[in-house]
Amino acid sequence: MIERMRKIYLLLLIFLIMVSCKSQQEESYLDRDFVFTVEFYPSFTVPCKIVFQNEGGRKVLSIDTFYDKRRLEYVNDTVRLKPEKTEVLLIDKWFKEYYGDTVYVSHMEKVEVSNKEFQRFVDSVFPINLTKQKSLEKGVILDGITIYLKFENDSVNNCFSLRCPDPEDSVEFTIIKTMFDLMENNFKLESTNNYIETLKGYFDFGLCVKHISDDPLEYRFYSHLSSTEAFEFYGLMKSLPRNKPVIFDFSNLGGMGTMFYDDFAKYVKENPDVYWIMGEYFEEFAKEVGVPQNRIFNTREDGIKAIKKKEY
Repeated sequence: MIERMRKIYLLLLIFLIMVSCKSQQEESYLDRDFVFTVEFYPSFTVPCKIVFQNEGGRKVLSIDTFYDKRRLEYVNDTVRLKPEKTEVLLIDKWFKEYYGDTVYVSHMEKVEVSNKEFQRFVDSVFPINLTKQKSLEKGVILDGITIYLKFENDSVNNCFSLRCPDPEDSVEFTIIKTMFDLMENNFKLESTNNYIETLKGYFDFGLCVKHISDDPLEYRFYSHLSSTEAFEFYGLMKSLPRNKPVIFDFSNLGGMGTMFYDDFAKYVKENPDVYWIMGEYFEEFAKEVGVPQNRIFNTREDGIKAIKKKEY
């Protein structure tokens, strides 16, 4: 009997030790104050720095874009730009030589992240452990995107980089997807989210289309449409109704292959109640597809007003 009790106590002790170790493991680096910096360097878009900071229970997310001297002529509002030394960036020697000594920073947006959104971030990256993540190097890629990252807390300062991560790079792609989820769920300004959509097009997240609403049914196309998303695109077009108003928002679509024109033209004939939000860039597209002029609007608000006016 005594021997049996000893075994029970021993098993209980082992169990308590395991629970304690697990608890300590779960209270790891993400439960402490930290700063997670992510810098995106896309080939044909202005680069940016995102900083996610957890300090004293307050979670703050910010995003800044920056320009070198050669790009300042393309910036409309240079007054707000603040010069910073490239030494503050995470970039390597090649990028520093390219940008020179100074970049000019534009502060886009800064928000406080809710505990719910923070928990989503923790649930996604906790299994990865950003304190030990290694770099992902890929060769023979002329264009694309390079990402530099740094995770730091009171005891760790881990820097690493990712070169054109795709879904096959499961760990690295999860980090990037988590950052986009964090940004899209928290930033509020239209200008910020337009930039994030453009940036998102550098990754294989699937068809660059967002379902905005059901009443009226609205889809927002962003970044680009290319042949790699053709299968998803055809599926979307097939699923659309032919007897109710639909809004297609092209206001942040950079371009598309002409291979998609026929399907849009077919849908315009099958459903005359398609309302388009687009700029001058798509004038030629509208002509070729057969979009009536009275169905083209500058803003989604104007498109919605037109739908409601027709309903009455």
